[in-house]
Amino acid sequence: MRLVFAAALVLATAAPACAAPADPASIVCVEQKLDAAVKAQLASDVEHNLANPAQRPSYDPAVTRGLNDATTACANERGWSGSAAAASGVYALAAIGLPVAKQVVRAKGFDPAALEQQFAALPEEERRKPLTPKATQDLIRAAVTDEAQQTRANAQLLAQYFAFLNTLEYASADFSR
Repeated sequence: MRLVFAAALVLATAAPACAAPADPASIVCVEQKLDAAVKAQLASDVEHNLANPAQRPSYDPAVTRGLNDATTACANERGWSGSAAAASGVYALAAIGLPVAKQVVRAKGFDPAALEQQFAALPEEERRKPLTPKATQDLIRAAVTDEAQQTRANAQLLAQYFAFLNTLEYASADFSR
C-alpha cells in the first residue's frame, strides 16, 4: 500500500536482529504506545490524504518518528523480528487511519459496512497480501454502481479505502509469519 511503504522501510530497521516469533495478540502494541498527539496528527494526515486522493499520501515527520519510536520500544520489549516490527507499525497506521477513512467515504455517499463486506468476500489469499491493481479496480467497479458517483476522485478515494482494509489484513498476516 502506497501510504505505508515509507513507514515500513523505517520501521523494518527498528527491531533487533534476533527475535522470537511474534504473538499475534501483541500486534496492537505500537498503536497502544503512540501518544495522543501523534495519533491526532496521523488522523489529520489521513484526512488530508483522503481529501486529495490524486496526490501521493504523506505524513508529518512527527508521525513517522512516533511510529518508529513506538515500534522500536515494542520490538525491544517483545523481541520481535524486523519483519514483525515493520508489520506492526504498518498495522498501527492503518488501524488509526481506518476510522477517519470511514468518515470520509461515508461523507462521499458510500457505505463503509458494504465496502468492508465486499472486501471480506475476496478469497483469503487475496486479502492477506497487497491487492493487485486489477483486484482494486474490480472492488471499485462493484462499489460504484451509481453513475453520478463514477468519478476519478471517487475511484481514487475508494482505492485508498480498500488499501486501509487490505493493510490491516496483510500486516496481520505478515506479523504472524
